[in-house]
Amino acid sequence: MFGQAEEKFVLPSPYFDVALSDDLLFIANTGHRRIETWTTNGKKLSQFGEPGTAPGAFCGCCNPSHFAVIPEGFVTAEKGINRIKILDRNGNFVEFVSSQNEFITLDPA
Repeated sequence: MFGQAEEKFVLPSPYFDVALSDDLLFIANTGHRRIETWTTNGKKLSQFGEPGTAPGAFCGCCNPSHFAVIPEGFVTAEKGINRIKILDRNGNFVEFVSSQNEFITLDPA
């Protein structure tokens, strides 16, 4: 655990994914099973995620273990559970990644 006052990061394992996008830091606070949004000056802006087995929740210990920021939101992976999911910018569940997805291909031009 590290941090100040009520804004502590609880890290029960080595999983501590961080991404920088649009001058914002997105940080996986795995002990609380959520992703937090911070300014580069250290001010917490928001958070999403909760423990559980529902599609929008993060299951087990130390999750989300990995995530990536995409234009539509986030892609997350969890340690100990075989699921990868897409969440919108607010952290709402969109869909699981599977062989049934119809991904949109963006024109590089």
